[in-house]
Amino acid sequence: MKDSRTLLTYHDLTVEVQSFPGEELIAHMLETVLGTPGGLRYRHTDIEERLSSLGENYFMFLRKGGKMLGSVGFCGRPASAAGLAHDSWLIRYFSIKAPMRSVPRRSRQNESREGKADRTSVLGRFIRPIFSNPSLLRDGGMKGVMPAVIYGIVENKNLRSVNFSDQTGLEKVGEVSGFAFSRMNPRRSRRLELMPPNKQEEMLSLVGEFYRDHTLFSADNIFRDNHYYVIRESGRVVAGLKTHPVTWRIVDFGSEWINRLAKLLVKVPSVSRRLDPDALRLLAFDGIYCEPGHEAALYELMEGVLEREDHYLAMLMMDTRSPHHHLISEPKKLGILHRVLGSFDADIRIRFINLPDHVKQYYMDHPAFISTYDNT
Repeated sequence: MKDSRTLLTYHDLTVEVQSFPGEELIAHMLETVLGTPGGLRYRHTDIEERLSSLGENYFMFLRKGGKMLGSVGFCGRPASAAGLAHDSWLIRYFSIKAPMRSVPRRSRQNESREGKADRTSVLGRFIRPIFSNPSLLRDGGMKGVMPAVIYGIVENKNLRSVNFSDQTGLEKVGEVSGFAFSRMNPRRSRRLELMPPNKQEEMLSLVGEFYRDHTLFSADNIFRDNHYYVIRESGRVVAGLKTHPVTWRIVDFGSEWINRLAKLLVKVPSVSRRLDPDALRLLAFDGIYCEPGHEAALYELMEGVLEREDHYLAMLMMDTRSPHHHLISEPKKLGILHRVLGSFDADIRIRFINLPDHVKQYYMDHPAFISTYDNT
């Protein structure tokens, strides 16, 4: 397989890494159900583009006799905290194709989480070297152990992901909330405009300042496809955001009565045009900017973007410690679908590699910048 490297081998088990997703992974991810049992569960329909998004991407595969058993993706981006530059690696698309437990279920029923972490899965055991030195992904670790963080968004109710993060040494540094913004009949904003390419550096400066006290900030995707919208007042930008179109195929809304209601509502043409569970179109809002005191302009912008893009639903994700979360998380202003779907809550978990204690503490004390597009 082109550009594929074997990192580890044990009998008929191998761990391979490559910098492109490949047809096998794409086909697998199209069938993978994301989310947690008892909550919203869905499949991606546009996974190929997402797997190839901007950044330094690597995909690891655990194989047994050549057959893929599990996979995990890493997206590398530069980061800085407490004045120290280092690598950051976002865990993406962790997926187990077949059960790979190291002990029988009955022997673990009364086991604590710490005990379960000691009894590692095959996948967790085999990729531990990567979590000790992610530079192995890039160059085989020829430059030694570079300062870095590996991080992921982990749902508390998803025990498989929680156990995996325990096994690989990730620790909780904060909490993230994901929530919907919807308008069934979005109003047009005549003040809405796309940020022209020749003004993007100016906008980047505003957004960078807005997230100055956040860790893990990255502007890689903010101006991708030139879809950054703004509203100006007196010639200056007072609100801005980036849109990424996303399409899900809903497997379960996480509530039996919502599932039944959805089946009834999709029979109504005016509803199915807006909200089709088999092809739920939404926008991921990222890189949000709002000048203090102009929150009304931000809500106008979000609604106007839905109208411009012919959508009715958007998703946002933020660290709950961020002052920006409190800025735009008023339930009464988020629309009817927020009241129906509620919020998605998860942990921000990080493993620190070769970083001094004061940098670790900085991560503990500051909110993280969360990319909605990267994590939906």
